Amino acid sequence: MLNLFKQRSLTSSQRRYPQILLWALFVVVSIACFYTTFQWLDYKYSMAETYYSHGYLIPFVSAYLMYLKKDDLVSAQLGSNLWGLAVIVFSLMLHVFSVVSSINFISAFAMIFFLTGCSLFLLGNHLTKLIAFPLAYLVFLCPIPDSAINYIALPSKVMATKIALQIVDAIGIPFIQEGFRVHLVNSTYIVGTPCNGMRSLIAFLALGVLIVHFMSTSVWKKAVFLVAIPPLAVVLNGVRIAILLLVANKFGQEAASPESYLHDGSGLLVFVVGMIGMMIIYGLINEKKNN
Repeated sequence: MLNLFKQRSLTSSQRRYPQILLWALFVVVSIACFYTTFQWLDYKYSMAETYYSHGYLIPFVSAYLMYLKKDDLVSAQLGSNLWGLAVIVFSLMLHVFSVVSSINFISAFAMIFFLTGCSLFLLGNHLTKLIAFPLAYLVFLCPIPDSAINYIALPSKVMATKIALQIVDAIGIPFIQEGFRVHLVNSTYIVGTPCNGMRSLIAFLALGVLIVHFMSTSVWKKAVFLVAIPPLAVVLNGVRIAILLLVANKFGQEAASPESYLHDGSGLLVFVVGMIGMMIIYGLINEKKNN
């Protein structure tokens, strides 16, 4: 009986060798193929005026989401779907096209397709469904072109500036507006690109989708929660600009310039207040489906 048990254990271990080799090959191929993509992502995340400074956290969040499903993953049966090979080939072709044409953001999305294809081929349909959301959440580590962001950034900055000037006007501080140049009594403040609110909006959307994933409520309420995020970001950005205008009027333009501590600190404050606002909205609309 003991010999039979050892024989079965050895057979089980031997069966794991091909899987281990496949995963090792997967890791090596991933790093080799997408090494330049990793470098580009690091560059985009670390830029002075980046919209994606949160990008470093996304893989860890995705890994944690997978960890939460560890019990289901351990008990699930491994399988293999040959369509995964098709997805892998498609993603590699997409990656080659992006490298040749120097369109780096396509390569970032191709990497997610590659991971999905590897999951289908090495793990099977069931396990891939279990980790579908963590895989999809990796989309938030992919920067989109600045030209696409600018279509949203300009209207966002216009609306935020209007909100800020309404606040300043309500306080009773005189000003003259020339586009995004605001002439105050004691200084002139320019609402620049960093004040378009896109950094907060993109980070809020990444956080908002994560919150929606854990909501136990109807689909339409989840949609309401996501739709409320852009207006929240615009309003908070308008309040931030108003604070900077008040500081510039009181202490001079340099006190509220992009190089000042107040400018960076106010951005962090907007993110914290935005998180609190989203949690309040979450508490108001979240409910059990069976209630």
